[in-house]
Amino acid sequence: MKDENTPIAELRRAVRDLCREKHWGRDGDQDPRQVAMAMTVEMSELLENFQWMEEDEVERLWARKDPERIARIAEEFADVMMYGLQLTGTLGIDVASELEKKIEKVRRRGENYSAEKQRMRDEFEKRATGETSDH
Repeated sequence: MKDENTPIAELRRAVRDLCREKHWGRDGDQDPRQVAMAMTVEMSELLENFQWMEEDEVERLWARKDPERIARIAEEFADVMMYGLQLTGTLGIDVASELEKKIEKVRRRGENYSAEKQRMRDEFEKRATGETSDH
């Protein structure tokens, strides 16, 4: 399978078939609460690959010059996606439709939204470094 020619529905079926083979859940559908919680665990494992990275290591990733780390990231990302596909399948969520809606929602956000987000990031950074704005 490759991204260019694999529909989301086919990926969802493959994951559901695996769940059936392993006798997970009810006919391949697992408890959505447990799937969502497991997804956060897998996200944490994905994030471990980035923890304490130096700037040069990030640059190596962007340049695709760290194949071992990229392979570990890919494996953890696959875990996250599998849980995501299970969750959306169980709940009848159309992934493509929801992504399309979200993209449009983000596009409609104005400059005020971006400015507010930046202000919040700056304030967080000040607090994290011990600076405060009430001098």
